[in-house]
Amino acid sequence: MREDRTPAGRASLAPRPLRPAAIISDGMRTSTLSGCALLAAATLTGCAAQAADVPVTGTRVLEPTLAPTSPIATSTRPASTTAVPSAPTPTPRAVGACLNDASFVEDLTIPDGSVFIPGEGFDKRWLVRNSGTCDWGPDHRLVPVGENRFGGPAEMALYPAKAGTSAEWQIDLVAPLQPGEYLGRWQARGPDGTPFGDEVFILIFVELPTATPSPIPTATP
Repeated sequence: MREDRTPAGRASLAPRPLRPAAIISDGMRTSTLSGCALLAAATLTGCAAQAADVPVTGTRVLEPTLAPTSPIATSTRPASTTAVPSAPTPTPRAVGACLNDASFVEDLTIPDGSVFIPGEGFDKRWLVRNSGTCDWGPDHRLVPVGENRFGGPAEMALYPAKAGTSAEWQIDLVAPLQPGEYLGRWQARGPDGTPFGDEVFILIFVELPTATPSPIPTATP
């Protein structure tokens, strides 16, 4: 590129003078910045002085305010009016108490329907099992039930027997004097007088003896 040596070219290369507007603008910017700095400094100084004049009376801590909560709905069931049955109260049992019982097993003598003549004596026996928990002793008795038409004793002691074993009940009787059908019953009785167990009985027939015809004598020639 060739250097322009013409007057016009030299004139374009000469330094241009500063524009007054630019100088004024720079001066205004400088002045403005200085004023802002002075204003900020004055403001800070005034705030510090004001803070120094205010006495410190204490620090108050603000507690957070909780938003009101709605009550939680709870379901309530009505109390039941149905009465609950109470357990039955067991009947107290005396210590050492036992149970009297007797079970008929079989007739040992005089089967039912036997025939006797009026006033004939006989021995009646029954086989009986002690099915209770009490042992039979001298205070356990055998007594008639209802009317006694056999002439036996009003009562008699039971043959001793431990609980769970068998024993014979024996009584001596007499057939009534009038012909007919007769039924007799007996039952055991405890020491306290309470009857217990199966009844034992006898059923007989009383008949008059049949007359034996005497032989007719034959004539001898």
